[in-house]
Amino acid sequence: MEQEQTPPTATPSGRLDTLGMTEAELFAYLEEILREEAIEAAEANETTPAEELASPGFMAARAASTYAISLILANNAYLARHLLDLGALPVGGTGDGDRGTGAV
Repeated sequence: MEQEQTPPTATPSGRLDTLGMTEAELFAYLEEILREEAIEAAEANETTPAEELASPGFMAARAASTYAISLILANNAYLARHLLDLGALPVGGTGDGDRGTGAV
């Protein structure tokens, strides 16, 4: 089943305000994936999606994914810092090329 990607968070000006998905977006996307997998499992096992989501397998998948999301967030922060240090990303500013002096 093809996943529909959660859109990135943008500022009112349309600029992205993070590198990668936010924590909330990652968790929402995880829930969407788990829900779709639970529907498939429920059809195969003749149960309900709610029963599948409450099963030990899905609970373990959710718990493991929480750790993976923490790693993704840490990696996104590392990449953002590295790109800032290289000058590949603007620091603060207005988003119109102004390098600014504020934080990202």
